[in-house]
Amino acid sequence: PYTTLFRSGKLGVGRAARHGLLLLVAQLMAAKPKDIAEILAKNINTIDQRLFLSFADAADAADNDDERDEISRLSSTVASTLEKLLTKAAAELDADADSVQELLQLAADSQGEFEVPIPLERASAVREQVQAKLGGLDDGFVGTIEAYMKKADGDGQQGLTELLRELLQIYATERLLSMLEGANPVAEEVVSLLRATLQSPPAEWEAVMRTQFTGDGEAATPEMVLTALQDKMGEVVLGMPSGSRVQGVLAEMLNELISKTRVIEAEMA
Repeated sequence: PYTTLFRSGKLGVGRAARHGLLLLVAQLMAAKPKDIAEILAKNINTIDQRLFLSFADAADAADNDDERDEISRLSSTVASTLEKLLTKAAAELDADADSVQELLQLAADSQGEFEVPIPLERASAVREQVQAKLGGLDDGFVGTIEAYMKKADGDGQQGLTELLRELLQIYATERLLSMLEGANPVAEEVVSLLRATLQSPPAEWEAVMRTQFTGDGEAATPEMVLTALQDKMGEVVLGMPSGSRVQGVLAEMLNELISKTRVIEAEMA
């Protein structure tokens, strides 16, 4: 029945957008009921009232009443499923905002004032909270911090912008360290070097890495670190949804670390 969609030319949208919308409706019509929520969730950012206009157009172009009834039932199912998805998204948005507010409270002093960089004791408390909630902090959390940063920047609150940037850096650090120690762990000396690097201010990363590479004892080599970082870059690029916010912050951090490690490797060659 979804072939009727491609016989209807009533959608008043751009050609590319119309084609994408028709493909989405065709996909929904061909899907099993259990798969509809997943399809809608993947396309949630592109769905608007035009989706339901396309259902109406398809019904108008239907060959018989049975086909029209089928399209009507699908439209009702999509509407109720979208309502549930949007309710869930709103709840997750509230939870992400609460998580960011908790971290801001931990970063503030007893009078609610902030310092940049965050003093060590308070930064440790923030880090512990991130570690405790890491499994539940994803794209929504990163997006909330980025939205707060944009507003603070627009309001001329540069100090708050830098504080939020530091919170995001702590999150990315803990997320990357969890990957380094996760399902495909790397050598402990590599993890130790990267932990020491990442838990220092970004402006000091290269100096800390250089000290770690040239220190006494069993230390990781630049080659070992590069291999580990490049492996994790592959996991981030191939294993995470393309364009996700978490992917973006981790890829940025890995690129920075890889660049600094190559500089030091060249110096030590």
